Amino acid sequence: VKWHDKRDVHVLSTVHTATMSATGKVDHLTGERKIKPDCVLDYNLKMGAVDKADMINSFVECTRKTTKWYKKIFFQLIDTAVLNGSIVHRQLTGKVITYQKYRENLMRELLEEHHTPRRPSTGGRPAVDNPLRLTARHFPRKVPQTAAQGSRTRRHCKVCLSAARRSKQRKMTKYMCLAWDTPSLWLSW
Repeated sequence: VKWHDKRDVHVLSTVHTATMSATGKVDHLTGERKIKPDCVLDYNLKMGAVDKADMINSFVECTRKTTKWYKKIFFQLIDTAVLNGSIVHRQLTGKVITYQKYRENLMRELLEEHHTPRRPSTGGRPAVDNPLRLTARHFPRKVPQTAAQGSRTRRHCKVCLSAARRSKQRKMTKYMCLAWDTPSLWLSW
């Protein structure tokens, strides 16, 4: 069915026919009753939750620009599974936490549960830059705000300043490791 409301709407359905039904609303300009295709009316009745889920995931989705269609589907499935987990968690515990906070807690618990320490290298070139951020447990937080800089508080990146192989770069980051009180660039991308 192709139907024009404010713009063209295309609907493919194996359940509905191409019949039009009254919506119960009246056009305020012409005074006529508004009619829509049955498939559009059915969609509007039942698909509000899907649209809401897509809206919620659009704020925190983990997709990246890619041309690979299967990667897009994979990340969409991950986002949907995490959203469903958030809804189930809220219903079972009765705790109301933000979806963003739920995702952070989930990532933290997965990293703590399934963390495996690095094995020493068995060959190849030795790593010149082996910062503790890659071997120890670090959970970056935003650098606390100062009165002078306000919300744009930043520090020098410890990794960029101490890198032996790279030229001493001056990178600023808004994240730091609480355990070591050192800025970390690895989450600023």
